[in-house]
Amino acid sequence: MKVLQFTLLFGLMLAQPFSSLAQRYTDEEEEAPLIPQEDFDELLMWMVDEKFEKVLYKAIRYTEDDETKKEPVPYVFMSMAYFKISESGNPDFEEKYSNALKSALKYASKFVKKDKQSEYIAEYTDYFNDLRRATMNQAEVYVDDEKFTKAKSYYKYLWTLDKEDPGAWLMYGSVLWKSKAKRDAEESWSNAAQLLAEFEGRGLEEVQLDLLKFAAIYTAEMLASEGNRTDARQWIESIDGVLGSDREVQAVLRSIGG
Repeated sequence: MKVLQFTLLFGLMLAQPFSSLAQRYTDEEEEAPLIPQEDFDELLMWMVDEKFEKVLYKAIRYTEDDETKKEPVPYVFMSMAYFKISESGNPDFEEKYSNALKSALKYASKFVKKDKQSEYIAEYTDYFNDLRRATMNQAEVYVDDEKFTKAKSYYKYLWTLDKEDPGAWLMYGSVLWKSKAKRDAEESWSNAAQLLAEFEGRGLEEVQLDLLKFAAIYTAEMLASEGNRTDARQWIESIDGVLGSDREVQAVLRSIGG
């Protein structure tokens, strides 16, 4: 029963963007889309039925065809299919699609790039948050193992998905710092600082706030351990507007002399 409920919920979640897509063309009396609604419906049903490879084989044709490769939606289908493969636990998938999460991120990034006017991105907020969470978790594994070069690529994807994500820029800078790329690290930190100064962390998704908290604490503790308590304290203070009351954040500030 739970499986059925999940399938129905997943189907409803996916169906909403495409029903609104069809409505958009009707309401605005624009030309018919290059990709028929029936094709999106078929891709949707394959997603619900967990036929992810079928989704990949069909959607990639649209991403490679000269007439349809500028359409954003096939890229998000590619991303979702790869993401579900990465989460499936299917041993056959694990062998065949060993980089499924990175493929999901690659196509999600292409979707964002193709969606030049941000016309569709809001319709996939839940999916992008799930993708961010999985990406953060994988990146943290590499950070814990001190595999900073591998972690770097995941944090880069996070700010590629949203260039106004201060936590992504901050953590990207920190793994660059750990990789001895200090000039690049400082540039990334500068981007994070500018975003925090301008927006103070407002408007971020919950998962992005979690990343911001992790990034600020990690960076502050790293700098403090190197003897740079001034900058360490500044990073903690920079998130005061949204996370200042967080007990863990307060504890870190006290530990570095704030």
